[in-house]
Amino acid sequence: MARKINTRETRRPKKRVVGAGITEFWYLKHIKSLPGFDFELKPRFFGNESMANINKLIDKAYEDGAPVVCFYDEDVKQWNQVEAQRIKDLHDKYDNDDSVTLACSMPSIEYWFLLHYENTNRHLRTSDDAINALKKYIPQFEKKENFLKHESWVDELIADCKMDVAMQRAEKFGRKGGGSYTDVWKGMKKLRS
Repeated sequence: MARKINTRETRRPKKRVVGAGITEFWYLKHIKSLPGFDFELKPRFFGNESMANINKLIDKAYEDGAPVVCFYDEDVKQWNQVEAQRIKDLHDKYDNDDSVTLACSMPSIEYWFLLHYENTNRHLRTSDDAINALKKYIPQFEKKENFLKHESWVDELIADCKMDVAMQRAEKFGRKGGGSYTDVWKGMKKLRS
């Protein structure tokens, strides 16, 4: 009797999103339901704000062979030298690795949200500065689960192709010039592909 041959293709693991922060988690959870966004997102892929923990999450996904997109804020490097060095090490390790996309923001992901409404790279020193600027457009915005768990704020962010506009703005500004920056556009581009 002939041996049965396995004709199934080996599937590449689904894109994996890792990161830190309640805002990032809920934003990505809502984004996941949009057409064209197919990735794996689970609470266990989100950790505390420690860069060491984020590095472990990336390494685990990387070992599994999954393309990785990592979302995190870089404002901590302003007051914590240990975390600043870990952020630098993370960039040194992954900035030129096509398997890992660092979707970082300075000061925070709220700056990414602001780019959906404003063409600005002014210096926002803290997450609170970014949130206060964002409240001009989303007055009820709060960095609390009772607000973030509702899809409506993300629906408003992406209405009228605002995400595409934000991606263009973020790419144009890049990380230079001393103002705020975000590489979330790179993460969105990777998640769409």
